[in-house]
Amino acid sequence: MNSTSSFNAEEHQKMLRSYFNGNGFNRWSSIYGNEKLSTVRTTVRQGHAVMMDRAFEWLQQLNLPANSTVLDAGCGTGLFSIRLAGNGYGVKAVDIAAQMVNKSREEAVSRGVEKKIDFEVNTIESVKGTYDAVVCFDVLIHYPAEGFIEAFTNLASLTKGPIIFTYAPYNRILAFQHWLGGFFPKKERRTTIQMITDENMKKAMEQTGMVVKNRKKISFGFYHTMLMYAERK
Repeated sequence: MNSTSSFNAEEHQKMLRSYFNGNGFNRWSSIYGNEKLSTVRTTVRQGHAVMMDRAFEWLQQLNLPANSTVLDAGCGTGLFSIRLAGNGYGVKAVDIAAQMVNKSREEAVSRGVEKKIDFEVNTIESVKGTYDAVVCFDVLIHYPAEGFIEAFTNLASLTKGPIIFTYAPYNRILAFQHWLGGFFPKKERRTTIQMITDENMKKAMEQTGMVVKNRKKISFGFYHTMLMYAERK
């Protein structure tokens, strides 16, 4: 990391942990759940579902062996972990927030798939292990460039195969809207979205020896992200 960088990984993790154990948990558990939402949050729920459907299609197309293991880094309330477990995968479900992990476990128990999932409260920078695939959805959008590269490097080192993830590509118009605070109405706003330039994405790929195999821009109402599939050269 550049010595002149103002990024403090420990402080950043502390901020994310506090948010997703508090207001963030309430906000995102409602979006990921079934309760009635505002128009803004409904489009976020719908866009997130479209993204996960596409990611699951990519994963299925790999034809991984039975009982393959997948790391769900930043599992949230467990939507994707439960889907993976229900389709025969062994899952490591990790989230920085204990509230999220507890909710994931509750949902897994209610679906009868908890024995297929190993739950852990941890950061995506610190999680360990070796997996047949790694997925990380709507988590890296909370990391500025320095933190993004650090987190991505760790996740890429854990997979024997692909890493499927989302990030926010840099866009001047969206950057200006974020600066104005106008991308989300105040009552709908989440943590600041950190956009990654093409240069920094290239740096992350080169540093990890990964190459992009597929990408898909997902735009649905107030939900905007880039879904990416990468593997080693």
